[in-house]
Amino acid sequence: MGQYYKFVNTTKKLESTIPLPFNFNLPWAKSLETYSNEKLREKFDFVIQNNSWDKDDEVIAIGDYGTILYYPND
Repeated sequence: MGQYYKFVNTTKKLESTIPLPFNFNLPWAKSLETYSNEKLREKFDFVIQNNSWDKDDEVIAIGDYGTILYYPND
């Protein structure tokens, strides 16, 4: 079925609560593990920009089942 992911800024110890247009304006995303690095980077960039977080902050996506996704750098 896929996991639900919340975006967390571990540098600032904040969880994103902004509405995500790619998930019906809910603050979490679904099945991020299925996205290409390019698409995943777009999702992270949207969250970082709309939360006014710094690009240097560590931002991760944490899934319901404990999966952690990091900002793709490649």
